[in-house]
Amino acid sequence: MRKWYKYSLNAGERGNIFAGLDEQYLEHAVSMGGYDTDKAYNSKSDFFNKYFFGYHLGRLQHYDEFIRSHLRKDEHILSTASGRCANELYLMEHGGYNITCSDLDISDEMYRETLKLFPQYKFNKLNILAAPAPQTYDAVLNLSMIYLLDDDKLRTFFKHVSQSLRPGGKLILDSSGSTDNYLSYLIHECLLKYEIVYLLRAKRLLTTARLEGVVTKHHGFRRTDREIIAAAGEFGLKLQDKNNYAFLVDFKRSYLLNKLIAASRPAEAIFTILGKYIPYIRMFCFYKT
Repeated sequence: MRKWYKYSLNAGERGNIFAGLDEQYLEHAVSMGGYDTDKAYNSKSDFFNKYFFGYHLGRLQHYDEFIRSHLRKDEHILSTASGRCANELYLMEHGGYNITCSDLDISDEMYRETLKLFPQYKFNKLNILAAPAPQTYDAVLNLSMIYLLDDDKLRTFFKHVSQSLRPGGKLILDSSGSTDNYLSYLIHECLLKYEIVYLLRAKRLLTTARLEGVVTKHHGFRRTDREIIAAAGEFGLKLQDKNNYAFLVDFKRSYLLNKLIAASRPAEAIFTILGKYIPYIRMFCFYKT
């Protein structure tokens, strides 16, 4: 496990800031861009066009592909840390899946507007780190969450998920970020960091005549496949299948590399090959032994 940091400019301010890991629901909601309702809630097509198709470089569509290949429509499925529930709602609306969404909290407005669009929507407040679900399920979904968990919390997560599953039940899990290896370290802790500290900071100084500070955000943790599989195995969750997606995401975080990839087909092909060592999306299917 390695701590994962993100860097940005402290707009208009000289001072450097360190921001800690998100601990509360509202903190994480802000980091995710907020969970407010908007014009996308006017219709189902508007909602999916904004929050499903192409969202976060198509991440949700990769989730959808993997989930459909491993879960049946007649299974009782619990989604944990569901957030806006875009994946779950798409599976319910365009597949007839039986899914109960859950999270630490939800605003009255988002619950009301979501239920208005999708009458089949089900939501329960649940902190999977505090306790298992009050009933058992055929499958549990967890997408884009475990990067927030240190090792102790990750073990608690797998323990409570295992207790929430029926024998033979499945956990569909997203690693929530690239693996921990030398290449991901060079990108995140060297290239991206110093692009912000020197390149973009200098560019802003030249255009605005302001020297801005740097915000260092403890975004979460990166882990290898082996670490994730081993932690799950402690609680009777055995790997059944795994697939990787999104090989260019980490490279495209770089201002320089994104320009190069966009301008050159050969460069895009080369970085796609390299990206197989640092896939941003690593999907796991575990089953309870």
